[in-house]
Amino acid sequence: MQKIYPIKCLKLSDSYWTRGFYFFLATLFYACSSLDSTELQPIILSSKDYLMQEKGQFCVFSVHQLSYTLNSKPTESLFFEKHTVIDHPTHEGVLVVIFRKNQENANWIETGRKLVVLQNSKIIEIQSNQTQCILVNPIEVGTQWNFQLYNQAKAQQAQIIRFLPQAIYANKTMSNLIEVELFKDSSALSLQKKQVILAPNWGIVFSKESNVSYCYEGNCLGKGQINYGTVITYDLIDYGKE
Repeated sequence: MQKIYPIKCLKLSDSYWTRGFYFFLATLFYACSSLDSTELQPIILSSKDYLMQEKGQFCVFSVHQLSYTLNSKPTESLFFEKHTVIDHPTHEGVLVVIFRKNQENANWIETGRKLVVLQNSKIIEIQSNQTQCILVNPIEVGTQWNFQLYNQAKAQQAQIIRFLPQAIYANKTMSNLIEVELFKDSSALSLQKKQVILAPNWGIVFSKESNVSYCYEGNCLGKGQINYGTVITYDLIDYGKE
């Protein structure tokens, strides 16, 4: 009868297995960390990329406004705004016409115009004799600048708050968005704050501005009870090119 000899396996030491296991964990952790950091960093790193670029581009916003008065419930109103690029008056800038209507099936009525330009890597909006700086380089969390660019007496600090790798606006997925706090002046008595979200090629796709005064008498002090003011929110509901 033929003898069957057992197969001898090389015996690996416990230390060998331990070193291999830790090497695997380290490699996996590094790969995951690299993936996360890549997802959280925007691909587009220039302020120029957050401008509307072409004639005919348009953005439609649903605008929700809450108006507060003393001893009354807030008044709620809803209307629509359309921002359309109609010209390129400068090499790196667009002229935008603003339309408004109070109901979806109503006709658009022109209410104003604004010039949006890129100057020294700064996105600047000029409207109704007001000049405001919306974004600057570098596109990094923590970047700060003066929102009231040409009004040193009324300096308001803006800053990039965070990156949004992806978000859905107007039922479409957008990538490489950034959230910016254009100004904030907060106290126990009042709040003036504006925050926006910008998307590449389209500019601002969301905006919320608060300008309110809080109750300062009796037990309501410090509780955020609004006496007067407005809170207005712009949400992108449609965009494209005509």
